[in-house]
Amino acid sequence: MAETRERVADAVLRPGTVEDIPALRALGEAVVPPTYGPIDAAYAELMLDQWWTPERFADTLPRVRMLLAERDGQVVAMTSFGRLSASHRDFPHVTGDREVMWKLYVHPDHQGLGIGRRLLAEVEAMVEGDELWLEVVDGNDQAFAFYRAHGFEEAERVGDREWPDDVWMRKSLR
Repeated sequence: MAETRERVADAVLRPGTVEDIPALRALGEAVVPPTYGPIDAAYAELMLDQWWTPERFADTLPRVRMLLAERDGQVVAMTSFGRLSASHRDFPHVTGDREVMWKLYVHPDHQGLGIGRRLLAEVEAMVEGDELWLEVVDGNDQAFAFYRAHGFEEAERVGDREWPDDVWMRKSLR
């Protein structure tokens, strides 16, 4: 147990910047295929092509908050969060605005060390509202288990038949 605490302690959390874009793309290439490939390989490719590009990060960084975790000077995890209204996507099923955690990814070589838990706790402390929302792709059992273990509950399911369903999860922060 002491080794795990020590290894988590050596992860440095800091805000993401434009200079981090190459490292973010590399992280995406390491996490997206093993996460989404078993669910739907075409979806995994779409994720990289739409949401992990340098152009998308450059456009997103001014709109949302991003935290990175570094170990030995390497970006090993990231999270981004902000208002639903800051998104590039349209959400016709949603009324009002929400505080959403858009991404939380830990490089496979650094999973199980508490880095994801630490990033999530930081996000929860920084959000402005009483709730935190997130989307999970149906079939991403590892993410479902992680978020359920940290107090999130399924609130909505949205499907379009072409891709796996998006499952919205919510946690009360009161």
